[in-house]
Amino acid sequence: MSEPRTPLLHDISYGVISLGSTAIWSVLTSWLLYFYLPPDGDPLVPAAVFSAIMLGVRVVGALVITPIGYLSDRTHTRWGRRLPYMALSGLPMLLLFVLLWTPPVAGASVWNAVYLLLTFTLYSIAYSIYQIPYVALMPEIAVTDPHRVRLAAWNSGFLLVGMIVSGLAGPLIERLGYVWTAIIYAAIAFPTLYGPITVLRERTERATSPPRLSFRESIATVLRNPAFRILTGAGILYWSTTALIPAALPYIATEICRLSTADTMVFYIPAILASLACYPVVTWLSDRQGKWRVFSGSLIASAVVFPGLMLISDSIPISLKAQGIIWVTLQAIASAGVTMLPPAFGAEITDDDAKRTGERREGAYYATWGLFDQLVNGIAAATLPLLLLLGSSRSDPHGPLGVRMVGLVCGLFMVIAFLIFQRYPFRGRVNSARQRQIARGIPE
Repeated sequence: MSEPRTPLLHDISYGVISLGSTAIWSVLTSWLLYFYLPPDGDPLVPAAVFSAIMLGVRVVGALVITPIGYLSDRTHTRWGRRLPYMALSGLPMLLLFVLLWTPPVAGASVWNAVYLLLTFTLYSIAYSIYQIPYVALMPEIAVTDPHRVRLAAWNSGFLLVGMIVSGLAGPLIERLGYVWTAIIYAAIAFPTLYGPITVLRERTERATSPPRLSFRESIATVLRNPAFRILTGAGILYWSTTALIPAALPYIATEICRLSTADTMVFYIPAILASLACYPVVTWLSDRQGKWRVFSGSLIASAVVFPGLMLISDSIPISLKAQGIIWVTLQAIASAGVTMLPPAFGAEITDDDAKRTGERREGAYYATWGLFDQLVNGIAAATLPLLLLLGSSRSDPHGPLGVRMVGLVCGLFMVIAFLIFQRYPFRGRVNSARQRQIARGIPE
């Protein structure tokens, strides 16, 4: 099957969606724990209750994700299979994001816990209804490996821009408070979530085969796929790091590097700029060495860098702020391949599945990955407050030991992910010349 030349605007439109969704998600993961469990104030909910809520919400979200993917695979409208879900869920997601920062009671209260549970559950469902069809679009937009890596680079680049935007939350919170900050971010995200829907077009010819597998058979086939299991096994571990590090960053800034809440922003910008600079390199290396080698190298490099958080101290003759910036920058460089390449691997796996089953089931695959991602994020969100019990503040007997342990735990996760990923079956180098011929419609 040949791939028509996709306008640059089409690729950019796909990527820009990640700017808005990442901005609000990063604000949530970085500040929700800090908002409900301030280190120097009274918690709005007890730490153990907060952990239970985070885990419970992820479990509920996981239960609805796979039906969303299955239904989107089988939805047929004149707008395609995925876009209608995105159009219906974007606005409710943004409204619920704002409501998360408006608990009913100013101090600790059981009503705050009930409110957080209900609001975050609804937000998580709306987010899944938007996000699963969105990520399932990639194999339909790009059919060659170089194009998919390029599309993943656009997606990851805008994702990092979204993180830069989310890094401004600290100063905004100090000046305007949490609620107005949430409103501002929702207003920023709205055009990035809805504007691209008017530009993106799905490949309807990719879904012409009539569905044969039931919901249970579809998910069972996904779970039996060896490549899926290996990528997911590694993914569970690197997803954990992407959940733990952003949530711990305000604590790293304020308790390890002894900065203000607003200064958290200085850690986002150099790290994100470093990642953006690395993405063209990752694209170039993937085209020549194969994305498997680049991804494996990124995993092991991250395993080396993450534990460096334990080393930040007054005994090193540079400022704590500079040490923190160096650490987050090296972390961003090391993990650039890990953050950028998974969508291209996912498209590769769904193509293989389509050859074996005769169905295009991107939604089922990306929904199942989303299920595991939800569970991992829930476990990480539940684990971090418990990890912080080892010491989360300079006023604690052990100091911020729990915050420092985040780097060591993430490094261990990356080592295990590297070992798992060595069994990934599609590890051959990309034949870039042949892929470019396919893109131009030149037969073998």
